[in-house]
Amino acid sequence: MPNLKYTAMVEQAGDRTWNAAVIGEHTVLGTGISKEAALEDLRNGIKGLLEHLKSAGLPPTPIMEIVRVELPDATT
Repeated sequence: MPNLKYTAMVEQAGDRTWNAAVIGEHTVLGTGISKEAALEDLRNGIKGLLEHLKSAGLPPTPIMEIVRVELPDATT
């Protein structure tokens, strides 16, 4: 079976910790003191979700499309 790939958002919080998220029908979050730690936490969360979906007889991942949304410059 090929590896599943997810698109995650990663950001550093004001307290210098890191947050990672896969947003969708089943949102998964990860946190850590480093970017790598947050991504590892996120991977573990995704693995748990996939195990749950499999045990429930549900498909492993929804089809998702990433689009760019632009807004006019609010400063002008």
